Amino acid sequence: MTTVQIKTNHNVRIVNLVTGDNVICIFGQMTDPDNEKQIIGYRMVYPFRLKLGTVNEDKTIPINYERWCPFSPVEEHRLSGDHIISAVYPDSNILDSFVKRLGEIGITEDQIFIPEEELDNGDNSEPDQAAE
Repeated sequence: MTTVQIKTNHNVRIVNLVTGDNVICIFGQMTDPDNEKQIIGYRMVYPFRLKLGTVNEDKTIPINYERWCPFSPVEEHRLSGDHIISAVYPDSNILDSFVKRLGEIGITEDQIFIPEEELDNGDNSEPDQAAE
């Protein structure tokens, strides 16, 4: 069995929603201002719906991106945990494609990735805030 290495120094997730949408976004928790341990919701920043395209001649399957909510210029969406089935790291190719897409709208890699030295602090928990 081959182990696939994925980057985990970021808050990019593929969020599976109860609607059936698979959304790639910068994902984070929202906490109660009076009790930071209490999660009151989640936020998706720069969300794009992912869909599989038609199989190519070389048997690869392209992934198509479309804005999750094209009806608003707002790129931060808040939702409750009741709407989320799962949130997982994307594979490297999907992550690279999303980072490139965000770069086209002026979001830099510094705003997406957490420096490795900040992660090597003995705390193995996931970051709980999405990039601004």
